Amino acid sequence: MGTMNRNDELAPAEKSRRSRNLWLAAGVFLAVLAVYVLANPGRIDLIDGQVRYEVTMNWLTVGRPVLMDPRVAHLAGVIRRKGFTYSAYGAGASVAAMPLVWVGTFYDDPPGEATRFLFSLTASVFGALAASVLYLFYAELGVAAKKALAWTGVAAFATLLWPASDTSFDNGQHGCLVLLAVFLGFMSGKRRSPCLAVLGGLAAGLLFTYQEYFALIIPLLALSTLDPSFWVHDGGISRARLLSRPFWLLLKLDVRGAVRAFKSPPGLSPEEVSAFHRACWRFALFLLAALAGVALALDYNHLRFGSVLETGKIPPQTQRVYPLFGNPLAGFLTLLVSPGKSILFYSPPIILGLAGIRRLWRHKPQVGCIIVASSVVLVLFISTISFVGGDWCWGPRYLTPLVPLWALAFPYVPTNTNWRQGLVMGIVGLGLIVQCLAVSVEHQRFFFERGLPDFFWAKDPWCYFKHSALVARPGEVLSLINGPPPEATLFNTYDNPPTYTTLGTPKGFPRSQAPQWMRHFRVFYVPRPWPIWMWDIPRGQRGINLEAWLAGTFGVGLLGFALLRRGLQELAVSGAADPIPVEAKRAPAG
Repeated sequence: MGTMNRNDELAPAEKSRRSRNLWLAAGVFLAVLAVYVLANPGRIDLIDGQVRYEVTMNWLTVGRPVLMDPRVAHLAGVIRRKGFTYSAYGAGASVAAMPLVWVGTFYDDPPGEATRFLFSLTASVFGALAASVLYLFYAELGVAAKKALAWTGVAAFATLLWPASDTSFDNGQHGCLVLLAVFLGFMSGKRRSPCLAVLGGLAAGLLFTYQEYFALIIPLLALSTLDPSFWVHDGGISRARLLSRPFWLLLKLDVRGAVRAFKSPPGLSPEEVSAFHRACWRFALFLLAALAGVALALDYNHLRFGSVLETGKIPPQTQRVYPLFGNPLAGFLTLLVSPGKSILFYSPPIILGLAGIRRLWRHKPQVGCIIVASSVVLVLFISTISFVGGDWCWGPRYLTPLVPLWALAFPYVPTNTNWRQGLVMGIVGLGLIVQCLAVSVEHQRFFFERGLPDFFWAKDPWCYFKHSALVARPGEVLSLINGPPPEATLFNTYDNPPTYTTLGTPKGFPRSQAPQWMRHFRVFYVPRPWPIWMWDIPRGQRGINLEAWLAGTFGVGLLGFALLRRGLQELAVSGAADPIPVEAKRAPAG
């Protein structure tokens, strides 16, 4: 009877903890969103984004995901069914931007300005959502609330997640979906919930609508549905090994043996066998739900090209101006140690994730396994492609999906001595400086100032050991003090509207003369965030009410901080910091 009373007493405390965490997560979302929006360029900063915007806009207004802008269609269009021009990009990023672009259509004057501005904020919304989910993930891992908020701030503002949330590239959206899928899968294992496993699988499946190569890691993300006891050695064998055994037998075409290994795993009691089957069911539900994203992507292929297997991303060899695959060694070293694209240089706190992964693995083996396995698979795959850097862009954008995962290991970095605490603070400070530099100046300036050709990376796989946007960025920031050169009479290239993407030199123009050409456009010589450069645009050409947007963004930020304050006040009332829960005994997998 006493046990029942103790459980009854814990229920209100657990309810209070969850309520407080929801308030804090909402505060994190709004506060981070406000900062991301203020640091956003407020315009489409690359041709990839302009293509996706065209698909979004035409899908909403015309009813077809086609390209109608002749400049965009010429650069990135694929002519297929019924003579329409389609994009080779997946539907994910264009559909994700639809709510914002739809709102912009109601006051899009001059035409395109409001909708392009709102389109550019899509990644900021996803980045803020990733920060909110990261905080909730920390809380479920048992990290104290104040510590979880601090590390969420580190992940949001000292890693590559910040610049990835302030660009028209969709890699920040990938990171959000990866983290969301793992979090929902983790919660499904913790609460023994098949429904959460399905939701996690749906989130993972959406990755396929962006890029097909995410199919390589979706099965690894599904491991999140297996609760911690699944990974603990019991009697010399772990449940995870029992799960892998039927698969190995299937690879050997031993179907009967696989069925026996699954139905009656050795060394388990009947209750544990039942729990084992329920865990496997959650794992399978995650993968089955992910197939919904695959089905949507295939249907989109059929809509555009008349075939579910054609994506338009791999043109015939006669049309390809660069090789698809490159030097794997050069690609691997580029991603890890090059001054031009290394994840360690562009996102220094990743070092803290590496330092904390061992303790995280011991605490939550399934999370540690997912982080390491997904990183190995994704890095090895990206290393093999010739465009490993994803240029023209800032940093190793293809590795952005891994950043929120490695951030899960931040709270587990050892800080038990003063010198270790100082080292951690130094790395975090360096990461913050790098990200502030990232959002300060137009990225394409670096490439034009050096007269680099469009596919410079295809000619030299070691180019990122010779060129570094990060090394050049401090000088670019300092040059902003002098303002635009006298000949910079236009804001954007080709006399395009302010929020339209910045296009390169005219056809036939020598790229070696690009440094002189770019001096005619202010976009390369003014600070990147829209609240700064937009003041220089005549009021009738802005497309938005600048003062109202600034007031509204600051209001969102203040509301976020108010929610954070409320959550921290509840924390103070309920006790100091939440301790990391210690389970009296491990529950059976189920």
